[in-house]
Amino acid sequence: MNNKNSIRANIPTKKLIRAVALAPLALMLASCANTETNPACLADTTPIATIQGSSDRSTLVGQMVTTRGIITADWTATEQLGGFFIQSTSADQDQDPATAEGLFIATEELPATAAAGSFVYVTGVVAEAQQLTQLQQVSNVSICSTPQTLPEPIALQLPQAEANSFEQYEGMLVAFAQDLVVNGHYQLARHGQFEVAHERLYTPTQVVAPGADAQQLAQQNQLAKLLIDDNRAPNPAQVPYPAPELSADNTLRSGDTLQGAVGIMSQYQRQYRLQPTTQLTFEASNPRPAALPQPAQNTIRVAAFNVLNYFNGEGDAKTFPTQRGAKTAAQFKRQHDKIVAALAAMNADIIGLMEIENDGYAEHSAIVELTQALAVKTGQPWHFIQAGDERFGSDTITNGLLYRSDKVEPQGAVVSINQAPFDSRSRLPLIQRFAPLNTVENLVVAVNHFKSKGSCPKDSSHPDANQDDGQACWNATRTQSAELLADTLDQHPELSRHSLRVLLGDFNAYAKEDPITTLLGKGYYNRLDSFDAAAYSYVYDAQAGSLDHLLVSAALNPRVVKQGIWSINADEPTALQYSYADTQAHWYAPSAYRASDHDPVYADIQF
Repeated sequence: MNNKNSIRANIPTKKLIRAVALAPLALMLASCANTETNPACLADTTPIATIQGSSDRSTLVGQMVTTRGIITADWTATEQLGGFFIQSTSADQDQDPATAEGLFIATEELPATAAAGSFVYVTGVVAEAQQLTQLQQVSNVSICSTPQTLPEPIALQLPQAEANSFEQYEGMLVAFAQDLVVNGHYQLARHGQFEVAHERLYTPTQVVAPGADAQQLAQQNQLAKLLIDDNRAPNPAQVPYPAPELSADNTLRSGDTLQGAVGIMSQYQRQYRLQPTTQLTFEASNPRPAALPQPAQNTIRVAAFNVLNYFNGEGDAKTFPTQRGAKTAAQFKRQHDKIVAALAAMNADIIGLMEIENDGYAEHSAIVELTQALAVKTGQPWHFIQAGDERFGSDTITNGLLYRSDKVEPQGAVVSINQAPFDSRSRLPLIQRFAPLNTVENLVVAVNHFKSKGSCPKDSSHPDANQDDGQACWNATRTQSAELLADTLDQHPELSRHSLRVLLGDFNAYAKEDPITTLLGKGYYNRLDSFDAAAYSYVYDAQAGSLDHLLVSAALNPRVVKQGIWSINADEPTALQYSYADTQAHWYAPSAYRASDHDPVYADIQF
């Protein structure tokens, strides 16, 4: 969503401001040094509280008014918000807790001597810009007294008691004494924004059942969120969080904490946001994890990794942009280096891949290039499973499977499921048996990538339409995919003979959703969720959850000696992905961190 600087987006351009307001401002600036004789400082005023009113919309919209207050924050400079905030003095406040005493003034013109603490009279037209009450078409700003002491910030805390309870503080100085937890930063690169709450927030269906419980938790999460802005226009050359600025080696991870935040309470489309007036202080409460240690002796590590649309252009720079993924050969090189770094540091023996280009298995195909690079990087004998003569499935992306030939050996042919819903919606599962070299036992590995939650059916009566229970769209298809997958493993003449099974991949379903509970009902164990209810591999809408899972059969469950999620991606800013380095080279490093938007999942199995 392009929501940055609604303040700026809903005021006249600088050129128009100058045309309308510069002449009267120049006249006022010439006489404002003597406030006793300045007529502007003797004008009747409408209190800020009256302009704000006690509802979420001013009753004076469209009216020209003059008001007065102390400048609490000045963001009129180029590439800032295009205005400043004022707040009533104690004497001018109406003592009604329902009415805000702060106001945004949408003009880039200020007297040269104006600063925080200046007491000003302002004339303009009352407007609502994306729910933020403000003055536009400003025709006068006059300094009318010596500098004042700034108002004491109002102490607030998260979560809000009820929806829109921060409305009464709109435009006012506020402070949060509590530590706030960073929950998301999808807009950090473009808008300099991140979201905080009083605690880590989880996608409702990750932790509670779909339906009423999920709806209730979703409402609670909304009350807990607050957006923190950088007070700048879109696409800043420098993101100031964390200080001195964001870079590949100076990251702001979800789970880090913000301490003692102070600023102006603003809002955009009913999402409240803090415009900081002091430098923000962070604690790296969720530091980057190191590489995964080597698995113990006599164990096999299986892992799954969504590689974020890894499309290599078949080794030809002229083929970019491809259908997905990197737009240029240079972008792909950066993506490739990060993906290979992540795969190597997983220290796995078998890796299921999702979102790899479905371009076959020829010399310049995506899976061949990736496998060869991993072998060179690690010095280990990595190979891929060839699931056909050409493409595997009809989608532009497919599932892949890599293995170390010095640890395991493939057994038998690849098995897949070509019937609905795998024939057109969910990607074809890639199922392969492996025998660890130190045993005659077989491990069945099924790599999955179920239908996503987006691109909903247009017909609201469609069984895959959003049922508003927290599972989003295509839940019926994903659930059917889970049922068919489990039944195939039970009924296949060869696979049914082998009870050691692991189902892994991107199921596009959170832990308490129907597809996962269906597999649990078929006798599988969710190793990640059962040992850590707070486990997550993905962050969406500033909420953490696991779309990526690793489920094992009852026979295999006692063999799992370790499992986990390697948190190298989901908590990292999107800004650190390969694609942003076109304009911000210091945001990129050829490391594993933010190689993808999903975290790898893994389990160590004893043989």
